[in-house]
Amino acid sequence: MKKGKGTMRRTGWSFHSAWTLAALLAVTVAVPACGSDEGPNGGRDGDGTNGDTPGAGDNDPNAPRASTPEEEIRKILDQRKTDYGEALRTASLKLADRLPTLEQIKRIENAAGDPAKKVAYEAMVDEMIAAPEFSRAMIKFWKDTFRLGQVGQIQNNVNKDGAPNFAAQITVEGRSYAELFTATDNTCPTYDADENTFTPTPCAMATNAVAGPTVGILTDPGLQSQYYANMAFRRVRFVQETFVCNKFPAEFSDKPVPMGSGTYTGTMPFKSITGAENKADSRIDFHDTKAVICANCHANLNHVAPLFLNWDENGALRAGPQVKVPIPGEPNAARIDFLPEGEGLAWRLNKPLTDMASLGQALAADKDVPRCAVNRVWNYAMSRGDIVNDLASVPDSVTQPYLDKFTAGGMKFKETIRDVFKSEDFTKF
Repeated sequence: MKKGKGTMRRTGWSFHSAWTLAALLAVTVAVPACGSDEGPNGGRDGDGTNGDTPGAGDNDPNAPRASTPEEEIRKILDQRKTDYGEALRTASLKLADRLPTLEQIKRIENAAGDPAKKVAYEAMVDEMIAAPEFSRAMIKFWKDTFRLGQVGQIQNNVNKDGAPNFAAQITVEGRSYAELFTATDNTCPTYDADENTFTPTPCAMATNAVAGPTVGILTDPGLQSQYYANMAFRRVRFVQETFVCNKFPAEFSDKPVPMGSGTYTGTMPFKSITGAENKADSRIDFHDTKAVICANCHANLNHVAPLFLNWDENGALRAGPQVKVPIPGEPNAARIDFLPEGEGLAWRLNKPLTDMASLGQALAADKDVPRCAVNRVWNYAMSRGDIVNDLASVPDSVTQPYLDKFTAGGMKFKETIRDVFKSEDFTKF
């Protein structure tokens, strides 16, 4: 279903053909595997165990040929009908945060034939993306994506609108998505709804905060405050789940190793993180294998988390660690709690990090980041849930054409939005 404000849009089979075919084929193929071709007594029809004649009818030239699963699915897909009026309704709710006007509805109705309706509809998508309402819709979209936004004057007035505003500004102005991780200034813009203008503004520093570099939204005080938690793990999870669209574990070895009650699947050496095997008095044993293999997630988590230690609960950068270790006394975390002496930071195996700026560069270069961005646009248009929290994953084959264009065109998020809302997948029901 595609949902808008107070409405629910019937999509039928409007999802991408490759996705629908793959999904339904998987279900269709799974049926025989579960024994659906067995007779009432447990035997297979035609094998003689149910009193029938083995192979009866198999070679009858007059017997009707059974359709293949692909043919059956294609029949369903071919029943979809283009409806630009219905598409306009959902597009307007998504891109302008309102129902279409009577004038817009009439432009579709009065167009003679589908080709003319297509021209009228696509022109209105362009108009909505160029209108002031689009800026407000994108601010709302990014607030929802980041789970962030200012609610009154709380938590020492830390600005929680900065990161969503900046992401919306990048979108509206047609700038590169990579700036979310690489911009070095003015990453907390203000937005004037009356004038529909973003004013470039640096993020405010808290009293007695340490001056540090600006690295896109990665150093945003509002985000640092929102995701404050023990050992900075929520901050790393936010980055992973929001921009890579996967939960930890982040990497899987092609040679997993059985350990304790499970299997170590990480690509980084097991002892590259802190635990009982390399630090007998470690405050947290990430080498524990008695129940689960902690290292499967922490092999990557621990190599990034030390970058986020020095922001306090109000998002202010301080000279030393501010997050806690969840043990009696709640001491401040230290790098040794994550990595043994001499072990360097890393985004992935063989992708070392030195500081927050290098993390931004690693994200900008990670091939999974643009795919995640495009998939988020797809789910937004189709009113599907969150890729991670709602398990609303998107097969690569569905969004590959959009991804190819996104990466070739300078990673402009707005253009992918335009492409998806004009697509056949969006306008057929």
